[in-house]
Amino acid sequence: MKSNDSGFTLLEILVVTIVFGLLSVALWERIGVGTHGWSLEERRYTHEVEFQGLEDSLRRLIERADIGDPGSEDALLGTTDRLRLVSWLPEHNGYEHEIEAGLGINARKDLVLRWRRYIQAECTGNDESFHEEVLAHHVRTMTFSYYGLQNGHHSWQSVWASPYLPLLIKIKLEFTSAQEEWPEILIRPVLSGAESS
Repeated sequence: MKSNDSGFTLLEILVVTIVFGLLSVALWERIGVGTHGWSLEERRYTHEVEFQGLEDSLRRLIERADIGDPGSEDALLGTTDRLRLVSWLPEHNGYEHEIEAGLGINARKDLVLRWRRYIQAECTGNDESFHEEVLAHHVRTMTFSYYGLQNGHHSWQSVWASPYLPLLIKIKLEFTSAQEEWPEILIRPVLSGAESS
């Protein structure tokens, strides 16, 4: 009489266990790589959203730059690393308050906006203190360039001091982290052609 064992041998069970172990390790490594890739992509997306918000804020401020009052200081004064201007503060889906504002990098590498309500030239002095808002952290440098008329022809300039607004303002931001890059921002003040009228 022949006995017919229908079970597995110990060797077969060991081989199957090893194969399952190797597959599990490979699967977990793939999950780890996928999770790491996901978190890198999520971080990149978060930075993009932050930078886009920063660019939108700069655009709103500079596009609404105003021309100074006759006999007053220039409404927009700019150097390579700082910008001071008179603009309009967006409120309630419109622009209701004129402000004087300044942009620059502080010692902690923050991009800072300082602003207060603008007082017309014929009015008494402005005793209101400046409000300060941090627009971005970890900014190594911020470089401004100004495109406009100088000595009879249009050119890019590193300093702007004129009763008129430049036709374009170019902003280059460099962050302390090499992974955080953003292309140059070109902004045209809405009233930049007002000197010709």
